[in-house]
Amino acid sequence: MKNKFFANSFAISILVLITSCSDDFLNEEPVGTVNELTLANEEGVNGLLIGAYSLIDGYSSNGSPKGGQGEASGTNWIWGDVPSDDMHRGDTNGGWSQINDIERYEVRSDNEWLNGAWGVNFDGVARSNDVLRVLATAGEVISTEKADQIEAEAKFLRAWFHFQLRIKFEKVPYITEDVDPALVKNDREIWDDIEDDLQFGIDHLDPAPSEVGRASQWAAKALKARVHLFQSEFAEAKPLLDNIIEEGPFQLEPHFYNNFDEEHQNNGESIFEIQYSVNDGAGVHNSGVDHQTLYPNVEGLGYSYSAPSFDLFNAYKVEDNGLPLLDSFQDDLLLEDYQISDTEEFTPTSHLLDPRVDWTIGRRGIPFLDWGPMSGSDWMSDQLNMGPFMNKKNMFYKRNRGVISTESGYWAPGVNGNNFRLLRLGHVLLWRAEVAVEENDLPTALALVNRIRQRAADDIVMGKVSNTTFEEGNPIIVDYSQPAANYKLGLYDSFPSVEYARMAVRHEMRLEFALEGMRFYDLVRWGIADSTLNNYLSSELKDNKLPWLSGSSFTSGKNNYWPIPQVQLDLQPGVLTQNSSL
Repeated sequence: MKNKFFANSFAISILVLITSCSDDFLNEEPVGTVNELTLANEEGVNGLLIGAYSLIDGYSSNGSPKGGQGEASGTNWIWGDVPSDDMHRGDTNGGWSQINDIERYEVRSDNEWLNGAWGVNFDGVARSNDVLRVLATAGEVISTEKADQIEAEAKFLRAWFHFQLRIKFEKVPYITEDVDPALVKNDREIWDDIEDDLQFGIDHLDPAPSEVGRASQWAAKALKARVHLFQSEFAEAKPLLDNIIEEGPFQLEPHFYNNFDEEHQNNGESIFEIQYSVNDGAGVHNSGVDHQTLYPNVEGLGYSYSAPSFDLFNAYKVEDNGLPLLDSFQDDLLLEDYQISDTEEFTPTSHLLDPRVDWTIGRRGIPFLDWGPMSGSDWMSDQLNMGPFMNKKNMFYKRNRGVISTESGYWAPGVNGNNFRLLRLGHVLLWRAEVAVEENDLPTALALVNRIRQRAADDIVMGKVSNTTFEEGNPIIVDYSQPAANYKLGLYDSFPSVEYARMAVRHEMRLEFALEGMRFYDLVRWGIADSTLNNYLSSELKDNKLPWLSGSSFTSGKNNYWPIPQVQLDLQPGVLTQNSSL
């Protein structure tokens, strides 16, 4: 396994020095004078920097009652997927009831998961600022070149954490190393501040980081481009994206699932990813600890959370030419096994499908990597309220169980070290296609979308399952020389209009980025969350499906962002103010 640079004992000792256990994350005490003197050298400052990196995954002992395990997850599955049209929270009978209100758009400011998401990210901001403050006292002990690199990494991280806060809460203060956090109001826009920190990163970060997992110049460019997209600043995003595509060292992986498995981490498509690790003495919280809740309830792996929606499944339908049904995929819904026992007869749909469906969604009668064919309801804990599908992205292979995963140290043996790709070339290509559409450059948009689709067309799941029932003890018959389902994926001949191209690019993003924590934010920034999500709920709840979601609705303006945690408003009266729409 590659050495994940932040998982070391030195980082742990540094974190003991700088981490407090208060709910008042904006009022953390700065590093003390003695500690500053002790740490004002390359080793000490780098240790502080490692501590800041460690919060990219969203886990902090200084977070919430859950420690930032789910609510601040760097994968963004809670805030970017659950409230979207791609995912249901999953098992509603167990813990984490706070997610129910997120999916129903009924979150109040006293929901403790808000405080976790707020707190862990501001903890990351505080750690980034600790680096900058101590670095400034080091003087000539650290070379100018090295100091610039450290400063650039710290500012990249500070921008990253503020970006996570901005897209969740909208009104957030921008905290730098030279201000009193308790006095900084959330009464102005912070996009420019994020851009300034990222520009410093672009100017000073190495194109190739010295260690796996550190931010590169390319990561800063990709994130800054995404920041511009959130502001509809397409002209500003364009040169950044072009530079990554034309000058960067990245290429699409030959197989779509290489971006999600444990055997192709830090691959040629990856620009920046969360570095997880297990079985290295660093503790379970350096692992993808929140992933284990997402896995199917097979062999005791997980808790069946993050269940793909009926709507997402149907979005993968294609016509006879292999192109998606952009505006009619919600018509004539595909056959699935909702509320059908695994011992009852069921045959998966024969409809033509985009092959990415079975690399993204686990469904009955289709091989689930090398864990065997999914047999249906017995793989999940609450099919009535989660639907019949399982999240397949970022699942590890059974052949690597015990190597990439750990059987001890947490709730279930799904805890693993499979990295999560936060930024990859696939994202960049479709973001550039989005820019091309908005600039009426339809040939460029067409070429980029087809580039993504060509990779998907060549990558299908193999393994035709003969069984229509799955009684315990009966053999499962699979012909691995045959495709698992009826796949077809075609390339577009043309985009006849800007409107058509926009729809095609956005749909392609959904298919390619599904369950990667982006969908809800995209719907909001495109200004279509209201219509999309309410149409989705109408379709999703047909025939009395998912009864616990009945009555849910999305309200534009009110539900675009989440309330600022009440505990933070109480701690800083007159400084922090709630969003007026809430």
